[in-house]
Amino acid sequence: MVRTTLKLSVGSQVVRLALVVIAGMLATSASVRAQEPTGAPLAHPTVAYKPPLTNDWANWKRDCHLMFTKPGKDDIISCATDTFRNRPFHFVAQTVVPGSGVGGGGFYGHDFNNNDQTRLELTGVLTIRQFSFAQVKFTKQRPHFGPGSFEGDAAIQLFARNKQMTTLPFYGLGPNTNVHNSVQFSQRDTRVGITVANPFLPWLGVSGTFESLWPSVGGVTATKVISIQNVYTEQTAPGLATQPNFLHYQIFPYIHHLFADRFLLDYRFRYGYFQDTSTGHYSFRRLDLDFGHSFSPERDNGHRRLDSIFSTRFKISLSDKSAAHAIPFYLQETIGGSDIDNEATLRAFKDYRFRGPNAFLVQAEYDRRIKGPVGLLIFYDAGKVALTHSDINFSNMHQGFGGGLAFFMAGKVVFRAYVGLGGGEGAHPYFGIANFI
Repeated sequence: MVRTTLKLSVGSQVVRLALVVIAGMLATSASVRAQEPTGAPLAHPTVAYKPPLTNDWANWKRDCHLMFTKPGKDDIISCATDTFRNRPFHFVAQTVVPGSGVGGGGFYGHDFNNNDQTRLELTGVLTIRQFSFAQVKFTKQRPHFGPGSFEGDAAIQLFARNKQMTTLPFYGLGPNTNVHNSVQFSQRDTRVGITVANPFLPWLGVSGTFESLWPSVGGVTATKVISIQNVYTEQTAPGLATQPNFLHYQIFPYIHHLFADRFLLDYRFRYGYFQDTSTGHYSFRRLDLDFGHSFSPERDNGHRRLDSIFSTRFKISLSDKSAAHAIPFYLQETIGGSDIDNEATLRAFKDYRFRGPNAFLVQAEYDRRIKGPVGLLIFYDAGKVALTHSDINFSNMHQGFGGGLAFFMAGKVVFRAYVGLGGGEGAHPYFGIANFI
């Protein structure tokens, strides 16, 4: 009888811990959904500054003690929220890139108590598939430069990050690759740089980034997979033979404006130059145009409902190089499932399914809360990659549609579970949270 009671007690504690992790992933997502993908460390410097506070560990000890002594639904949620959003340190449970699996780690943030709004952030994650992510960010903010009394801060950010990706799929370059001919490669993405940003109008801001990249790409030794070097060469996968250091310069104007409390515009324009500091052979330029629109068809108490949103997106990416140069395959755009920054693209296809120097994407989605935190979503995607600029058009686009469940927190979708259909390569399920890091 004692042994049975002990097993039940241990089992119930395991269940409670599992619930804490699940609830904590939702809590984590609520805090990181506003962050930019790792490729754009400071796209929107007008995020409200959090004044120095603190230490929440007393709350964590109290709430988690109650969960294990007098457990209730509210106690589990409170413990999870404290565990995964505590200050100055909290645990994280998240992915690194699509296909990395869920992992765990920690986040530390420190606000310096001085006249400038200064913050230091440290993040580290290791996943079950041995993918890893480590990042250091140091940010200083001040009132924006220029005329006007609108809210918005100028900012400067120093950052260093490293992503280690043990196995990524590669299907070849161009729009007509075969899904059954995939190979695997490993990639390390190490960057150190600085971003400076300033809003010039309530709806217009500009940022610039200068960073140094130390990429590394190689094969894999895992069983039952085909390593990239067994099938591809430098001619069919540029950059496979050698990976130089790059200097990356980027200018980033952005427009973000709400009309009539219903229509939200989110336009982002990036122009960057990747400079091969060795021979110059892999130097190239890239222009990204990203037009996002959101419409709130329903209102509540005179204000738009944040849990009923129809959104559209139009994105085009164009790369250019000199005649004798090559664009490394690992720096080319991908569409299919989610891209390397966890952005949803062609959701009816596998992650990274199509890869090329140029890409074109059109998306439409409707999210609607139904009951409690649970809602529904439906979507349509169309897009293509191209080897030349002239092939970026509306003909022969890959298409897909689908739907599923959306989970809301604080008026934002923080968790999705859906299936993409119509791509001609079977159903593609997705379950998780995008834009974790």
